[in-house]
Amino acid sequence: MTNYKFGDIVLVDFIQSDGDRKRRPALVILDIGDSDIVLAPITTKERNEEGDYKLKNWSESGLLKESWIRLAKITCLDKNDITRRLGRLADYDNREIISLWKKLYKFFD
Repeated sequence: MTNYKFGDIVLVDFIQSDGDRKRRPALVILDIGDSDIVLAPITTKERNEEGDYKLKNWSESGLLKESWIRLAKITCLDKNDITRRLGRLADYDNREIISLWKKLYKFFD
């Protein structure tokens, strides 16, 4: 089974509220090596809510369009739902995501 690291961008089949599946990119948040993985969805629809982050270097990350990561919408899915790895966050975006995560989920250094 493939293992992923925080910052990897993957293509995954998300189950929508109506039960349909939608293939979309996601950010790997946590993979402890079992069959499940914690992901944050990525969207091309502009989002400005708390927990949303506009990627600065989206093309370097393997994405095709300007994109937003939705840290307040994380989910746990089976790794079998992952189609493939698309890329990895650029260093700048990686640091910004970690900073936003700490603020959003009240972590302190």
